[in-house]
Amino acid sequence: MHEFAKKLIEERIDKLISEWNFEVRKKYHPKECTCYSQDKKCHNIKDLNCLFCLCPHYYLNVEEGGCKINSSKGKFIDTPNGKIWDCSDCYFLHKPENIKKYLLSRIYNL
Repeated sequence: MHEFAKKLIEERIDKLISEWNFEVRKKYHPKECTCYSQDKKCHNIKDLNCLFCLCPHYYLNVEEGGCKINSSKGKFIDTPNGKIWDCSDCYFLHKPENIKKYLLSRIYNL
């Protein structure tokens, strides 16, 4: 990645993360997600961040899904279409400090 792009991202990363706070999204973008319009968090944690609504650590290439970081917080649940991995008890990428670490690691290929 170009150094200018890295610098720009670093300068704006905190603003980006704060704009995806659940309370901010609920207030300014209530139609964007049913959770916002119903004031119902999908993960019951303080300072829930919705930037990674779809976790980049979720296996999409297997029928059942799954967790690439082997979080003990998830579990398989049965659905009418088969089993899926339920991550609703996991909050790793919904905490601002973890999001920042993750994004910076992707920028610098750590």
